[in-house]
Amino acid sequence: MLINKVEWRGIRIPLRRPASDDAAPDRHTLLVWMFTDDGRVGVGEAAPVGPGRPGRVRDVAEVMHDLAPAMLGLSPILALDVTLALAPKAPAGDALRLGLETAVFDLLGQAGVRPITSLLGGTIDWVPVHAIIGYEEPEEAARQAAEAVAGGYTCVKLSLGAREMARDVETVALVREAVGPTVGLRADADERWTTERAIATINALERYGLEYVEQPVIAEDLAGLARIRRSVSVPIAADEAVRRLEDAERVIAAEAADVLVVKPAMAGGIRGAREIMAMARQKGLGTVIASCLETGIGITAALHVAASFGDAGTAGLASGVVLADDLLVKPMLPVRGHLTVPQTPGLGVELDHDAVDRYTSDVMGVIAG
Repeated sequence: MLINKVEWRGIRIPLRRPASDDAAPDRHTLLVWMFTDDGRVGVGEAAPVGPGRPGRVRDVAEVMHDLAPAMLGLSPILALDVTLALAPKAPAGDALRLGLETAVFDLLGQAGVRPITSLLGGTIDWVPVHAIIGYEEPEEAARQAAEAVAGGYTCVKLSLGAREMARDVETVALVREAVGPTVGLRADADERWTTERAIATINALERYGLEYVEQPVIAEDLAGLARIRRSVSVPIAADEAVRRLEDAERVIAAEAADVLVVKPAMAGGIRGAREIMAMARQKGLGTVIASCLETGIGITAALHVAASFGDAGTAGLASGVVLADDLLVKPMLPVRGHLTVPQTPGLGVELDHDAVDRYTSDVMGVIAG
């Protein structure tokens, strides 16, 4: 099984509900395909973190154009090792690593007639996910949370970070009242607070039984994050502070978090994400697998990772509901608060090629030989 063609396309998909009036209205990403001489095709998604601007997708495509010739005539694993060694250690390279690795694992799973989860040692077939409540007025956040729980979600994550602490406290209080005492409740400050503000707010939220508060201060402020953790009883999660394995090592060494949010697109791919998860488990920290607003291709890759360490904790993989289309014939969307792990060989999804054509941008390329 040798690679004889590599193809890539930029994708631009409208968001159903942008984060704010001035936020990007579309998700820009890059799909990659690997073709082999025995007729197999592997697919992956190289998604810049966040909505992704057209220029960032072009950056990823340029790296792809430079590296693709080195893949031709090689086995998928060898091609992956060569290209990952050559890919720059930069956001464009990180995004491409996940896309290429997903495509290779897709090919290996097809060849071995096993799903990616099985290749990684996993056995479970579903993963719970939390509902996502954006930055809303307290009453609206409570309404959306109650609706999510009625639809089967057993965990809700809220976006906080108001100018006034009282509003954040009111939001959590109303949501807790709306969903009841047994539903998991998580809060994400998304780097919006100072250390002092975080300590005061989190202590005020203690009574509402939060599972954790995510990234209360900027990613670079590990000392502040560690001080917050020492000063509150609510668990602290690190998200933006955790990209690669070395970042996770620094967070753990600083004793700055109880939970690591692991995003394969930031971690440099499937294996990079699993390395962080394994280290966190060894050090006694929890992990949460999350997506970076990918289409169904990227979400499915992250889902296989989430399912590969035994019983999976509640993951942050419900972001597909934000996109106008996730590009799959059977969309990778939560049902009753869960995602089903595909059990067919490889990635286990079928692309909706009409949708791919509909949302293809002017970024594309192909190299064959």
